[in-house]
Amino acid sequence: MLKPSRRRCRLRPVARMVCCLMLAPIILLMLYMPLYPNWHIQRQAALLDWGYNTSRNIADYVLPDNNTVILEPQHGCNNKLFLLVIVCSSIQNFAIRQIIRESWGNTTQFNYGMFKKLHERFNGQYLDPAPERLNYYREFLNLHKNDTTSAPAIIPVKVYFLLGRSRSDFYAANETMTLIRAESEQYGDIIQENFIDTYNNLTLKSVLALKWMTRRCPHRAAFFMKVDDDTFLNLPNLLHYLLGGTLPLYNETIDLYDSRTYRVLSSRNRFNSTSNYLGGHLFCSSRPISVLSNKWYMPYYMYPRDKYPRYLSGSAYVMSADVVPRLYEAALNTTLIHIEDVYLTGMCAEKIHLPRRHNALFSYMRAKDWCSFRGSITQHEVKDESMLDAYLYVTNTSLYCAPPAKYTMKRLRKQAGCV
Repeated sequence: MLKPSRRRCRLRPVARMVCCLMLAPIILLMLYMPLYPNWHIQRQAALLDWGYNTSRNIADYVLPDNNTVILEPQHGCNNKLFLLVIVCSSIQNFAIRQIIRESWGNTTQFNYGMFKKLHERFNGQYLDPAPERLNYYREFLNLHKNDTTSAPAIIPVKVYFLLGRSRSDFYAANETMTLIRAESEQYGDIIQENFIDTYNNLTLKSVLALKWMTRRCPHRAAFFMKVDDDTFLNLPNLLHYLLGGTLPLYNETIDLYDSRTYRVLSSRNRFNSTSNYLGGHLFCSSRPISVLSNKWYMPYYMYPRDKYPRYLSGSAYVMSADVVPRLYEAALNTTLIHIEDVYLTGMCAEKIHLPRRHNALFSYMRAKDWCSFRGSITQHEVKDESMLDAYLYVTNTSLYCAPPAKYTMKRLRKQAGCV
């Protein structure tokens, strides 16, 4: 029989092993907790403007039964439009609004008639508008059906700018309000709503855009588009796309496509929706950010889940007109979060079972080469004078943009649309 002291000595290695097995998971958890982006303990800090006890019922701010408009275009949507574009702009961005008016927002000069001029070197390397889409266009606008083989050079499009107000009382005769009223009178393209215009209120701004569309333009526009004022919109390309045509491939845009969508001569890649459509650049795997200094920080009390639903980049997205009132109604019944695109095109769209469609030509980042602006539909993060530079380059058809090089198809991904 072993002596007690020798028995204890033999048990010590076993005890140490058991302790190690018990401690190992705890140590690993402590090591990896800081790396886990959705650990809600890291998202406890309150958000400026949207504290713990602040109401996040959209109706408290949008006031669906009341008229909340301060300024708006005099004629609004008196005539039918094929496309209504609302640019979400900050109050003080007078210069960028003027640049947009003189560049891509000049729908008299920069309209569908420019499309073939932009891509004249690529004739035969893209599909023209589909006859059924041209029929839809003419029927919606109640036009004569004599010619169904081509679209007119000028398609009815309006570009309006949506603003809020400053924190100071907007009734006061301050300089900013005076300038905005003068801008509205001169151009007739300002929609100003009664909310505080801050970054954390962008959700309110976008929901108010839907409210204005629902109240002022019901059944008056075939498509509605929301863009930020630092987004360049290639309007001729968008109109061609909405009419069922395809865009030619450029060497600088080939990376946007995948192994299916790059076949621009295939009718399968035509756009053919007239309803239930919401499209832009699709994000599929985004998670709440826990870094307080990040502008996309998401506190746990606002969004307790660890992953966002699929959503479209808020820099630019387009929808068929029937979606507008449905998305607006969904917003009135969905608790607000301050990240506008996640909220509207993610949470609200998911609530009404609205699919989000990816379009690679809606670029959520700015390309390095100007030729990308000619071959895509939108480019984001375009600041100030760069907007005018982009427009001048895109419309200068003497400047050469190359087609894809011989071996660039190797750069294609199997499938795009999930970032």
